[in-house]
Amino acid sequence: MKYLAILAAFALSLSLLPSPAFAQSGAQSGPAPGLTPVGAERAGNAEGTIPEWTGGISAPPAGWKPGDSRPDPFGGEEPLFVIDGSNADQYASKLSAGQLALLKRHEDYTMPVYPSHRSCAYPQSVYEATKANIGVAKIDGDGRLLNGKGGFLFPVPQSGAEVVWNHLIRYQGVGSTGRLVTASPKKDSGNFAIGLLERTSYSRFHDPALSGFAAMENVGGEQITEILSPNAIAGSLMLIREAVNGDRETWRYMPGQRRVRRLPDFRYDNPITELDGLIVADQANMYNGQLDRYDWTLHGKQELYIAYNDWKLNDKSVSYAHILQPRFPARDVMRYELHRVWKTEGTLRPGLRHLYNRRVFYSDEDSWIIAATELYDGRGELWRVQEGPIGVIWELPACVNRVQFHYDINAHRYVAAQLRNEEAPYDYLAGQEGRIDKTIFKPDYLRLAGRR
Repeated sequence: MKYLAILAAFALSLSLLPSPAFAQSGAQSGPAPGLTPVGAERAGNAEGTIPEWTGGISAPPAGWKPGDSRPDPFGGEEPLFVIDGSNADQYASKLSAGQLALLKRHEDYTMPVYPSHRSCAYPQSVYEATKANIGVAKIDGDGRLLNGKGGFLFPVPQSGAEVVWNHLIRYQGVGSTGRLVTASPKKDSGNFAIGLLERTSYSRFHDPALSGFAAMENVGGEQITEILSPNAIAGSLMLIREAVNGDRETWRYMPGQRRVRRLPDFRYDNPITELDGLIVADQANMYNGQLDRYDWTLHGKQELYIAYNDWKLNDKSVSYAHILQPRFPARDVMRYELHRVWKTEGTLRPGLRHLYNRRVFYSDEDSWIIAATELYDGRGELWRVQEGPIGVIWELPACVNRVQFHYDINAHRYVAAQLRNEEAPYDYLAGQEGRIDKTIFKPDYLRLAGRR
């Protein structure tokens, strides 16, 4: 039954947990005139390979409506060049250690690099909330969030912890619902089994109806997940409540027994055995949960090739069987672009334990999404790599990483999380347009909703 917790972990879209053991923060100035409303550099780079931000894609194309397929505005472009193991050293200054490892270990692993487009845009309300958080949002000496709501908390970050907070509370709408798939193909055959779930989530943190930090009642995000497959646990339900200043609370409805139980915490480096131990709990959504086992260092910005503008990867005409190739996903659905990222390093604190002694995050400046990571073992050796392709949900508007890939470079295997190509269109406007009952996120609801 642990598989239920695993699938639900990969459904987490809002990880709003405290990050203890950091110096008090919040004394930051507002974004300078040369910055975007979320704190990115507005100008492009000197070489012209990163363009100026001019507002992003802030509305759907003419005639498009929710439920329609998403046309790719850059679908006619061809790669500028392709990086592989033979020429990786030529581009090493703009590749992460994890990307270099994948390129060197798999001779057929490639990174097709396309022209860069700064597509991310957010509602005016998010820009206003981000501005209002300046000098107000604070992390105390134990890392707990003392104030701030909506938008991004730290558009001008002063620490690595603040950069990670921006990822954890990134705007993805007020609430959403739909079906998601997780799979881990076998190394040689590529055979895979589907884990299918249906998720309904609600973000108190971004709900404009809640007028301030206190109104959230210490709950940042809530989520109900129903497992649809595998058959052994189909009909199981899970409720997750993410506390801004406390622990994650989780309840499970067990089919057959027709009862609801409170679950122990499933976080940090709890192994996910049903996915062959390829990942641990806090890897879901690139990173989730508390930051208290690491000291976080902010290394500043750099230019990096990252997976971006992911229309082809998420196209409804592309099947799971096509994407889920052995050892790594199909290369023809991937698109890489040059963007500026914040580099943050987490080092395991003395006296604490975690499978990963060190983790390095690369966060996109335009969305604060962690786009790539490196995870190191206790010997300091690179062990696992993650990438979260970034794409636009123009009806919000917002940038999200719908799909994440988690690679174990020693096992030559990977996990693909949150695929949805063969499912009904995901409803990102459910929260704003009243299609989510905000009162259902209670244990009693699981008893009423249970169908077996």
